Amino acid sequence: MKPYFFILFAFLVMSCASPEDPAINEQLWVYSPENNQVNFDKACMPLLNNYQELLKGVAAGDTAYIFNAAKTLIQLTDSFPAAAITFKDSLLHEQAMQSLHNINAELQGLLAEQSLPAINMATHMVSIQMLNLLANIGFKEKNIYVFNVQDEKLEDGLIWFGWNKTAKDPYHSNYKDEITAQQFLQEKF
Repeated sequence: MKPYFFILFAFLVMSCASPEDPAINEQLWVYSPENNQVNFDKACMPLLNNYQELLKGVAAGDTAYIFNAAKTLIQLTDSFPAAAITFKDSLLHEQAMQSLHNINAELQGLLAEQSLPAINMATHMVSIQMLNLLANIGFKEKNIYVFNVQDEKLEDGLIWFGWNKTAKDPYHSNYKDEITAQQFLQEKF
């Protein structure tokens, strides 16, 4: 009887062990290259460039810079020219508009935060919503590399994305080494 308990205990220990690096939950977004619209990709570039500005503010821990970048992103999502872009179907148009509204709502939430840990979490949520939009529309204009770093307060870590395969962690400015992206958005899993 004791050997069975030992085997059961061994399986429990192995199942409870967590990996050293957090894995990106692939269920957060699904890349759909068939939905790509060149005009929509080009219209997204100001959003993506300003998102990189938001990450610069997070990396510097500069709340004024973060809030200015967030306000600019809100204006960009409010005035996004999606209505002028011809989509392959009305459902895709509606999904893109809903994703823009979700990004806008997360940015509004970011502006309400007061502490850097809360701002980091809000930026993480903005990142997820933006990745969802980019994946849904099959964004191809630039390569998007997705990063995920551990955080003591979050089981799944914090997500952000950039143009390069390696980058410094914007959420933990005390980490000086560059890390390698865990995922390439344009790959379909």
